[in-house]
Amino acid sequence: MSPTTALLFAPTTVSLLLYLGTLAAFFWTIRRARRPHARGEPLPSPASSVPPRVSVLKPLAGTDDDLEANLGSFARLAHPDVEILLGVARANDPAAQVARTFLRRHPELRARLVVTDPDAAVNPKVAQLIGLEAVATGSILVVSDSNVRVSSGYLCALVRELDHAELVTNVFAGTGERSLGAALENLQLGAVVLPGIAVSALVSSAPLTVGKSMAMRRDALAAIGGFASVGHVLAEDHVLGRRFHDAGFRVRLSLAAVENRNIACSVRRTLERHSRWSKLRRTLLPRLFAAEPLMSPLLVATLTALVSPSRTTLALVLAVAVVQTVLALASVRASRGQALAWKYAPLEIVRTYLLFGCWLSAVVTTRLAWRGHPFRLLAGSVIVPARGMVESDACGPERASSSWFPLSRKRRESVA
Repeated sequence: MSPTTALLFAPTTVSLLLYLGTLAAFFWTIRRARRPHARGEPLPSPASSVPPRVSVLKPLAGTDDDLEANLGSFARLAHPDVEILLGVARANDPAAQVARTFLRRHPELRARLVVTDPDAAVNPKVAQLIGLEAVATGSILVVSDSNVRVSSGYLCALVRELDHAELVTNVFAGTGERSLGAALENLQLGAVVLPGIAVSALVSSAPLTVGKSMAMRRDALAAIGGFASVGHVLAEDHVLGRRFHDAGFRVRLSLAAVENRNIACSVRRTLERHSRWSKLRRTLLPRLFAAEPLMSPLLVATLTALVSPSRTTLALVLAVAVVQTVLALASVRASRGQALAWKYAPLEIVRTYLLFGCWLSAVVTTRLAWRGHPFRLLAGSVIVPARGMVESDACGPERASSSWFPLSRKRRESVA
């Protein structure tokens, strides 16, 4: 191999080694998850102990994919002392009717619908959590998003983890895809997001905390200022985890995976979500954000081919595309125990380039909209209300808008 060829291959080789190392650590972590306590199976407590009351806080906004079935999974929890608090910011929110149906079907549960004050915090989700915390009676608080589905042993695993920590966050896997956008979302979660979370727990004393599912001791939360202390940031889950860690509390990652249900979402909706997440990472971890493209071998190989087009660099792109696709599909299968349908295999190549577009959007702008509220994003994911932004017509309650997605002519006319 000539020095020139070696120089061309070097960036892709480095990227591929980083990618392989990350997935190797992830697969090792998943093997640990096969143990009973990590799968979320009920584990007996000592006979003399009194199970703590757990308050499950579920902030709802709009009708997520399979919302009714997601809520139904919480009716089968094995923990003996649970209350379920369903929060909406307004009584006529579409999710409120689904919540009322759930309550009617399960009168045996200690559960209620709570209309929260949307002005309690700048962050709409935190505003709901503040209202739910105020009426909660449990010594353990569990925050669970509306698109999460759990096993019967979900709380047993979390309570067990809280014997050794004050804050626990779950790994999660995207499931249920029936549309191209949902498949793209679940591929991104299984091939990139989940491996990143798992590896962070191996290399850091404070693993990334994700609000999809997190449990905390109520007294520890009060000690750091409650949910109100993160009401001014968009990444309330990450910042909350840092506050716990900085206060000397222990933070753990639970290997009891929960399902993040994504069924019929559009491609646009998925890109808007990950554009927003890219902007969050830019404001929270700017150095790691800058290095993100290096974690995609196919992207690095493609950029190399664009800089120095030749048969050699084109062959490199094709070879890396095959390797990355196989490993991405293996990662999805490992994360959820079920393979992505083969018809979605080409999506890994598409995902690489589209998600790079999301990364570029975060470089260009930090303006976004979430749950119908336009914001400007500052350092540390601090949010400032903004004007002049148009809410997206994306599916799901997290209505996010990114300025790099042009409005169609029809939508521009409707806005005007």
